[in-house]
Amino acid sequence: MLMPDTRPGRALAQTSEVSARDERRRVLIAGGGVAALETLLALRELAGRRVRLMLLSPEREFLLRAVTVAEAFERAEARSYDLEDIVGGDEHGQLVRDSLRGVDPSARIAITSTGGRIGYDVLVVAIGAITRRPLAGTLTFCGRDDVPALRRLLDDLAAGIARSVAFALPSERMWPLPAYELALMTAAYVREQGATAEVWLLTPEEEPLELFGPSASRAIEAMLKEHGVRLRTSSAPARVRGRALALAGGGELYVDRVVTLPQLEAPRLPGLPHDAHGFVPVDAHGRVRGLDGVYAAGDVTAFPLKQGGLAAQQADCVAEAIAADLGAPVTPSPFKPVLRGLLMTGGAPLYLRAEPQRLPRRTTVANEAIPLHRSVREPSAASDQPLWWPPAKLAGRYLAPFLATARPQPLSSQLLADRVAVPGRSASESEFADALELALLLADCDARWGDYAAALDALDAAEALQGALPPSYEAKRRDWLAAERAP
Repeated sequence: MLMPDTRPGRALAQTSEVSARDERRRVLIAGGGVAALETLLALRELAGRRVRLMLLSPEREFLLRAVTVAEAFERAEARSYDLEDIVGGDEHGQLVRDSLRGVDPSARIAITSTGGRIGYDVLVVAIGAITRRPLAGTLTFCGRDDVPALRRLLDDLAAGIARSVAFALPSERMWPLPAYELALMTAAYVREQGATAEVWLLTPEEEPLELFGPSASRAIEAMLKEHGVRLRTSSAPARVRGRALALAGGGELYVDRVVTLPQLEAPRLPGLPHDAHGFVPVDAHGRVRGLDGVYAAGDVTAFPLKQGGLAAQQADCVAEAIAADLGAPVTPSPFKPVLRGLLMTGGAPLYLRAEPQRLPRRTTVANEAIPLHRSVREPSAASDQPLWWPPAKLAGRYLAPFLATARPQPLSSQLLADRVAVPGRSASESEFADALELALLLADCDARWGDYAAALDALDAAEALQGALPPSYEAKRRDWLAAERAP
C-alpha cells in the first residue's frame, strides 16, 4: 500500500507523480467516524472511478458508540469494525494512520500530526469534536471508557449505598437520547434488583424529546411513567454541592448521584475558518466558506446539533456535491435535516423520526390521546415498528446498509429508506421478548449444525429487533464469523 512520504515537500511531489499516471481526482477524507465513512462510501457509489479516495484517521477501528449506553446493563455490546476492511485498499481506497493537524488551502496540502504533508484535489474535514465534561462532581458518560464507573453506580443503587440518581441533560443543543436511555435502563435495572432507589431525569426541554415533536413527547412521557422515572422538564444542572444539585435559574434537587452527558468543543484547525465557538462554517452542500475544494461534515461543522444520523446526512450532501463537480450524473441536494432516533429501553425499542422544519414552532399539549402508530408520513412519528430500513441505531444512507450484516458487503441499490408504521395493535413486551428469543434460538441451532452463514443471518434479524445484540451473542457472532471464514 502506498504511504505518503512524510518528509517536507516530498508528499506533494509523490502525489503529483501518481496523478500523472492516474486521472482520478485525489479526495482526502480526514476522520474515522460516521461522517468520514459515510462520505467515503457515498463517493465510492456516486463518483466511482472519478475519484481516488484516501482516509486519514488515527484509529484502527470504527466503534458504534451509540450502543455503548447499553453495555453497563449487559443489554448489548457495541460492535467495532476494522477501518482497513471498510476502506477496502488497492483500487477502492487507502487508509493512512495519522490525524489532521492543519491545512494549507492555497497549496492544497493537508498537514498531519506527525508532520506529514499530503496533497489533495478535494479535502473533506470530518474529524469530529472534542468532548468536555460539563459539571464537576458528576459522572459524565462519554462511551465505553465510562462503562465501569456506571456499573459501580448501578451496584451502589442495587445495594442501597445510593438511594437516588439523576440523569441531567446539560443543554438543549445536545442529542438527548442517551440521557433517556440511561434513565429507562437504570430504572429497569433497579426494579429487577428489587431496590427502591429513585431515578430522576432532568432536561432543559419544555417537553420530553421536544426535538422529535408531539408524538415522541407523548410516547416517551408514558414510557418514563411506566418505568417509574421521575421527570423534571425546563431544568438544567448548574453545579453540585454534596447531595444538592443546583439548577440553572434557581432551585435544587437532592440526590445521591448525578450523571450527565459530555459537551462538545471544536478542534480549531489552523488554515480553516471557524465561528465564534471554533466550529467550521459550511454552506448547504458542505462547502467550507471561502475555500476552494474544501468541505466539512459532522460534529466539526457549525451546525448546532451533533448526532451520527445528521452527520451522515451532511456527508451525503458533500459527496453529491463533489460527484456532481466531477461530472457524475448526480443532482446535489442541500442539507435538510431529518431526525431519526432508535431509543433503547432494555426491552422493545422505540423508533422516533421528525422533520424539524415541518414541526410547529410552539406546540400545545392537548388532552386527547395521540395514537402511537401513524398511517401517513408525518413530521413527528413514534412507533415500536421500524420507521426506516435497515432499522439500525446508526441511520446513515450508505453506512447503515453496509454495516447491517455480520459481514459488511459492497453497496447495492438497497440504501437506507424511511418507512411508515402499519396501523394496528402494538407488540407487547412479552411478544417482543418471544420474537427476540426465537431469533437467538434459531441462530444457536444453525451454528450447532455448522451452518454459520444461516446463524449469522439469524443474529442480524435479532439485532434488527432491538438495535443491538446481548454481549454473549456478540461474542458468538465473532466466533461464527471466524468459523465461516476458516478454510
